[in-house]
Amino acid sequence: MPAGRALPTNGDGPSCQESADEYTLDRLVQVISFTFNPEKMASAVAYVVQERPGLTKGQIGKLLYFADKQHLLEYGRPITGDVYKAVAQGHIPSNGLNMIDRNACCVGSGAVECLAKYGELVADRVFVLKNAPNMRVFSKSDRRVLDQVLETLGNLSAPELEKKSYAEPSWKMTPENGIVPFELFFEGHPEATPIKDALLENVTPQ
Repeated sequence: MPAGRALPTNGDGPSCQESADEYTLDRLVQVISFTFNPEKMASAVAYVVQERPGLTKGQIGKLLYFADKQHLLEYGRPITGDVYKAVAQGHIPSNGLNMIDRNACCVGSGAVECLAKYGELVADRVFVLKNAPNMRVFSKSDRRVLDQVLETLGNLSAPELEKKSYAEPSWKMTPENGIVPFELFFEGHPEATPIKDALLENVTPQ
């Protein structure tokens, strides 16, 4: 795992290695949120595997991260609605990975079965497809972004995708194993600031 992560702290204040900005970002509360759609996640997993057979669960997770991010920046919402964690291997879709790993206790049996009808993980590594994805769940923009990500990143190896994930500001700025706030998806993309601002304006005060 490369250096450059935001550092977790001990106690109430920032460590001497943290800047004021890093301290704020470490404690950033995710105020932009979306509804997770298990069927869209299941079909997205099935679609990327259909188009790029032999993908590992790590590769699937990274490709979905980049697709969700691109769709959020362009259209104001991700494709799957899943939340991502910043782990040692890069970004992982929290609910999506539980669906792939069949962790019904974490995501619910209904979500697990949504994905099981399309395929399964073999030897805890490669996802093998047995049925075609349900393309009706995708909008035209969902499909376009998925195809663009597959075109640009779909042939990268697992280590290559991890390296790209490590380079993302949202990974660097999130403490290890933490949930990546959707606000951080916009870091480094000033062209998408109007979309971020519009999303923040629609947040209901707590």
